[in-house]
Amino acid sequence: MRIKILSGLLLFVAFPAISLVAQEDKKDIIEDSLQYNWEQFSVNLGMFLTTIQSDIGLVGSESGVGINLNLEEALGLNTNTFAFRGDAAYNFGSKRRSHVRVGYFGLIRNSTKILESEITIGNEVYPIGTELSSRYDLHIIRALYDYAYYQDERISLSLSAGLFVLPMNFSLSTGNVIDESAKFIAPLPVFGMRNSFFITPKFQLKQNLEVLYVKTEGFQGSITDVNLQIEYNPFKHLGFGLGYNSFNYRFSVFESTERFGEFEGSLKTGFSGFLLYGKYFF
Repeated sequence: MRIKILSGLLLFVAFPAISLVAQEDKKDIIEDSLQYNWEQFSVNLGMFLTTIQSDIGLVGSESGVGINLNLEEALGLNTNTFAFRGDAAYNFGSKRRSHVRVGYFGLIRNSTKILESEITIGNEVYPIGTELSSRYDLHIIRALYDYAYYQDERISLSLSAGLFVLPMNFSLSTGNVIDESAKFIAPLPVFGMRNSFFITPKFQLKQNLEVLYVKTEGFQGSITDVNLQIEYNPFKHLGFGLGYNSFNYRFSVFESTERFGEFEGSLKTGFSGFLLYGKYFF
């Protein structure tokens, strides 16, 4: 009887302690599972698989009559390609409502094609059977500032403004002689919005849109850049992401200037594709 009473007293005393420890462990697990932290700094590096369509028009130096080509169809440039892409972001302020984002993306393509139809380029006529080499390099450098007009522990809604710098080089050659070339660099202002949402503490959905339309005496241009990304951050400072990007721009330069280099004509390029990247953050 005494043993039963003693056992009962021990259980009575121990049960609250066991319950308290269990509650503390459960509390820690719950708190850990609900930690939504806005990162201060991040770097993304990855590969971008994209589909491209490009049209270019160049004004001839003497006749004034130029080239209007779909580069992929006429010159054999790849419509699908892998490209390196990198982005970095820094969030600052007492509540990290201010964000600076920079990014780089480069498309470098070249091809050699035996012409199946006659092409007139500038002041030159290239007959059927001509072996024509072409190169089209496009680099996109982004620098943007965002401010979150609304932000809580899971949602951030921002407005953005910044610059897109677009170094472009296009050349055509027969043999070792470059017959036509054009260079184009345009630091252009863009405006947009950016939203981020924590699905869970480890899964985050991001989307942003930047646009431009400008028309001046010697230039007309437009840009639309749409990004959608989902990130999984299983480790303290490392994560992974999958994204989709659609980018379109159209430029017309009516007169060569120092700002636009030697380029005179029109250029239209659109690409879209999927991005897979690794992420370092803190």
